[in-house]
Amino acid sequence: MWIFPQNPDFRRSRRYNIYMDINSAIKGRKDAFFAAYDITDQNVIKEIDELFSHIEEFGKTCSDYTDFETKFATSPLNQEYINMFTKVATSSTSKMQPIVDEPKEEISEEERLRKEAADDARFAVKEAMSPLRHQAYEARTQALRSTKVGNALFNLKNNFENANHLRKVITKKDDEETK
Repeated sequence: MWIFPQNPDFRRSRRYNIYMDINSAIKGRKDAFFAAYDITDQNVIKEIDELFSHIEEFGKTCSDYTDFETKFATSPLNQEYINMFTKVATSSTSKMQPIVDEPKEEISEEERLRKEAADDARFAVKEAMSPLRHQAYEARTQALRSTKVGNALFNLKNNFENANHLRKVITKKDDEETK
């Protein structure tokens, strides 16, 4: 899904209108009828087709998608569209399934309090451990830097980084020379 900035200049720009054109807007509105409802009455289908032929004619008078949406919102065709949707909704069977919340598991007050206490204890332990973990990390780092082995590892790391940098510089120079 594209999210466009609220900048009106961008909405009027050609880039914005590439993604939404008038025909796709009209098709989306028409598809909404048949996606949401099981329409079997041929007279209603004919009325929908007639309404959308008028909307397509109206769309041909608009310069771009933004112009279409702006004019359509205030046109009598929009009210006809809404009325048609209402007619279809009251006369046809919905294809959409109702959302039913799963019944929540009934637990005793004692069980709820026990779970809350356990959650509070876990949170307290995490809060207490956080500074201790940081202190342990700092102590390990300091110990490594102050020992001969730690110093050797630090120097080895620096030497590796320097060698890697030199390799990149030489490779880049060789590439420039071969061009």
